[in-house]
Amino acid sequence: MKEITVRRNLISNLKESIKEIDDKYETYTKIYNLLNDFDCDYGTDYAGYFREISDFLDDDDVTYWLELACKDGIDRVRCFVNDTYSDGLYKLDGYNNLSNVEKGDFESAIDDVISTINSDIEDLKQEEM
Repeated sequence: MKEITVRRNLISNLKESIKEIDDKYETYTKIYNLLNDFDCDYGTDYAGYFREISDFLDDDDVTYWLELACKDGIDRVRCFVNDTYSDGLYKLDGYNNLSNVEKGDFESAIDDVISTINSDIEDLKQEEM
């Protein structure tokens, strides 16, 4: 029962974390740390799953992708950067071009993580029966 309750609290904290997003990188870090702390305590891998499904990039990741684009010339660099504005967090679009992360991207990633947590809650309920 305790594991179900802490998972429900985790879901509540995740929903709360994306209500207002002022700094995207800070929000990402907060969510990742929340999930990672839970993982350490309960042996799950929600933080890894969040990182995998969100596909968000920090400045170091962008540097790597930009270096790849540079190898294909200035036209590829222009296409890669497109109309992306400076921010602390980015993503790659379907064409591997740089794009800004929006609130909906956080919501979608959190919804996927919450779905996984809910599935785990159902499994725990079945085990208790």
